[in-house]
Amino acid sequence: MDIKLAISNIAWGPEDDGQVYRLMRRYGFTGLEIAPTRIFPERPYDKLCEADIWADTLRSRMGLIVCSMQSIWYGRQENIFGSGKERRLLLDYTKKAIGFAAAISCHNLVLGCPRNRVLQSPADPQAAIPFFKRLGAYAATKDTVVSIEANPKIYGTNYINDTLSAIELVRTVDSPGFLLNLDTGTMIQNGESLDGLVGNIRYVNHVHLSEPRLKPISKRRSHQDLLGLLKAEGYEGFLSIEMGRTDDLASIEKIMDHVAEIVKG
Repeated sequence: MDIKLAISNIAWGPEDDGQVYRLMRRYGFTGLEIAPTRIFPERPYDKLCEADIWADTLRSRMGLIVCSMQSIWYGRQENIFGSGKERRLLLDYTKKAIGFAAAISCHNLVLGCPRNRVLQSPADPQAAIPFFKRLGAYAATKDTVVSIEANPKIYGTNYINDTLSAIELVRTVDSPGFLLNLDTGTMIQNGESLDGLVGNIRYVNHVHLSEPRLKPISKRRSHQDLLGLLKAEGYEGFLSIEMGRTDDLASIEKIMDHVAEIVKG
């Protein structure tokens, strides 16, 4: 199977959904990555029936599936390394997010959320391991995956700042429901080499093609190199464009065309 193409809907406004969906079909994109509050601004995880209808309509009318969710803790203030109560609240909330993903047949939830994972002394980084184990176990029962994303320090966290640390965390948690969201923006910001990914693609459940601070995607030789590695190690998931919002649909189309070309090549 080939690598599949996706784009995150944080890149444009709701008023442009129809136009971007048509561009997706033109360039062979089959996956839509969503921020749930972009679809249902208030209490999205309480709207399972509405979400199921929305996703079914997206499939039947546009031929698109929801391949991933991001910004899953949008608006939450709790910290993984805060009190036990905070962890319980985040665990329960994330289980609702997983239920939402299951309702729309989405098989990936990106766990970035840098502000919710700040280590403050004397917090113990190991306190997160049981939390992630429970999330992974629950996600696996719902046929989906919570994918940890390394976030560089520019995003305001000091926990899991690089890709190799994220891979080590995935190994430690050791759950089929807890894998890696590989983010090229993180790798670029940190100056990371692809060499560290060799032999580790099996831990990757989703890939973000992005730039630091979610700037528009630049053409890079490293894109071809990454695609070569993903294909060589049998990755069959989605490659998803992730960039900040723009009203310039021509720019989005140009980037989609570029990504489609490198995947075909």
